[in-house]
Amino acid sequence: MTDTTQGTGRGAPLAAPGGAARPAAPWAGAVVASLVVLALVVRFGGAFSAEAVPGLTRSGALTKGGLAIAELAAHLCSAVAAGWLLLAAVFLPGDAPAALVRRHLRAAALWAAAWAVAALAVVMFSAADLFGVPVTTGVTGNMLRTFLLELPQGRALLLVALAAVAVAVLAQLTSTPSGAAGLLLVALAGVLPPVFTGHATAMAYHAWAVYSLVAHVLAAALWVGGLVVLVAVGRDPDRAGAGSFPAVVGRYSALAGACFAVVTVSGLVNAWVRLGGFDVGSRYGALVVAKAAALVALGGFGWWHRRVSVPGLRPVPGTEASPDRRGRHVFVRIAAVEVVVMAATMALATGLSRTPPPEVPQGTLDLVALKLGFPLPGPASWEAFLLNWRPDPLLLPLVLLGAVLYGAGVRRLRRAGRSWPVPRVVAWYGGLAVMLVATSGGLARYSMVLFSAHVVQHLLLSALVPMLLLAGAPVTLALRALPRRPGAGGRTARELLVAALRSRAMAAACHPVVAPLVFVASLHGFYFSPLLETSLRDHAVHSAAMAVFVMAGLAYLWPVTGVDPLPRRPPPWARFPLAAVVVPFHTVFGVLVVGSGEVLAAAWFTRLGRTWGSSPLADQRLGGGLLWALGVIAALAVIAAPARRWLRDGPPAHRAVPRAAAAQLTEE
Repeated sequence: MTDTTQGTGRGAPLAAPGGAARPAAPWAGAVVASLVVLALVVRFGGAFSAEAVPGLTRSGALTKGGLAIAELAAHLCSAVAAGWLLLAAVFLPGDAPAALVRRHLRAAALWAAAWAVAALAVVMFSAADLFGVPVTTGVTGNMLRTFLLELPQGRALLLVALAAVAVAVLAQLTSTPSGAAGLLLVALAGVLPPVFTGHATAMAYHAWAVYSLVAHVLAAALWVGGLVVLVAVGRDPDRAGAGSFPAVVGRYSALAGACFAVVTVSGLVNAWVRLGGFDVGSRYGALVVAKAAALVALGGFGWWHRRVSVPGLRPVPGTEASPDRRGRHVFVRIAAVEVVVMAATMALATGLSRTPPPEVPQGTLDLVALKLGFPLPGPASWEAFLLNWRPDPLLLPLVLLGAVLYGAGVRRLRRAGRSWPVPRVVAWYGGLAVMLVATSGGLARYSMVLFSAHVVQHLLLSALVPMLLLAGAPVTLALRALPRRPGAGGRTARELLVAALRSRAMAAACHPVVAPLVFVASLHGFYFSPLLETSLRDHAVHSAAMAVFVMAGLAYLWPVTGVDPLPRRPPPWARFPLAAVVVPFHTVFGVLVVGSGEVLAAAWFTRLGRTWGSSPLADQRLGGGLLWALGVIAALAVIAAPARRWLRDGPPAHRAVPRAAAAQLTEE
């Protein structure tokens, strides 16, 4: 019996071939291949060696082998759970039947439950590995309590287990694509905590090591999970739902290409940092070469798909019929082999994580450079601020991505014969330029050494950068530039953007009460808590803190000065007090810092060995004065726009919040 369909457009579900045998599942082959590769890599990497190896312990082979298998199982289960959530959130249209979305969410819940079990197994084996006791009889409650609550590795694994449980439970309680999107973010965030506590955090340039690994892990999860789900859907096309299977494959192919690029580049950067250059003479280097070869093979499979299997899935020209099941079977067979290779590659990566990188020769470490991530800079000067650049691994890619996407949007509008104001273009790229200078220029180096430089960096990122970016109206540009036509393979980028703007999370983040509180907390809560010193000691946390400053400023200023649409924007009469409410907090903060007799993050600033410039306390007082003065100036600039509008139009005390704002999101 041939494969039939009602068409490949949106809202046309695929029908499975009645009575036809499904293509063979690759799951058994993937499990066997991954276990064999994992055993070989762990053995070759020296994890079973009786000698003490830096970063590993003397625990038995059963514990070490069980830990590697549990980690591999956790990685695979988390990736497949993310794949099902990706299918429900992106590859299904927004008006997909709730029953179909629930079907995918139930599959995600099952895999998330398996992920939770594997994560708990990782906790048990890790505790046994750390304390050097048998996992079955030696791990006590006190050991687990100490491991989970007092050690960074244990806290990270606890967060992973909690994220897995949350996805498993919440996936049973939601039935919307937007809910699936939220759970997808939770699942992706749940795989990251161990990245911030592994070998990468102990390196001189560990910010690059950590964030290259973050990009590597996230891209691999989407790539692997998406392909596994496509194989499952290809064996049972009804599971593709209202989006046609060929269209879903086409969209995944684009995503897989991007993931392949990210995995390759991030893997090269991470290996370069860990090996200190091109060094393949060690066991770690040899495994990196093997992993690179596996990635090349996977890239070959992607090329093969584009040349052979994907064209066979396209409908017959001139008809509404879907291709016969032969095209689908060809795709599934190639994808099945690719899944096996992917599983083996993930096993290799898991074994690589259990292999310590080459040791740095004794006497070659600069302890200050190890703490800072770069040599201690000389005296501060305008020349040093302008020329002594230090690219940030988190913010630099975001700046480049923002520049490319905004330029593509303007170009698309102009090709369609529609204009876009030049002042908005100037404002957007001006904001990106300030962000680049503040996070990758000389100021970024000195922000780790001088409190005053850190304050200037904070103000630029939380006030000036958000004002300029919002003046560029990026959301309005995206709504006008992105195509309006619905997609056959799920929700389009425009639909996803509108859904995000209408989400409860966006409404809460930009709420006129919540946003100012978060903005003030990002100042007082950061400097008057251990977060300041933590961010200075951990470069990855420092980069994340700078990103939070930008997001807090955007959330606070968007309802006040932004021109982009929001579902709920405060009325004009409320914007003036909303803009002025943070001024007293900046004033109080400046007074407290200037009048303080104690150095904030004293253990950091006093032990750097800086012999030039003013003392840490004097520099802190300078920073407090700068924060008070520049903060007030920035607040006045924020107040200027609503105040000018208020003086021009008068205080419309009885004007209600415009209810048409939500409709504007779809009409732009």
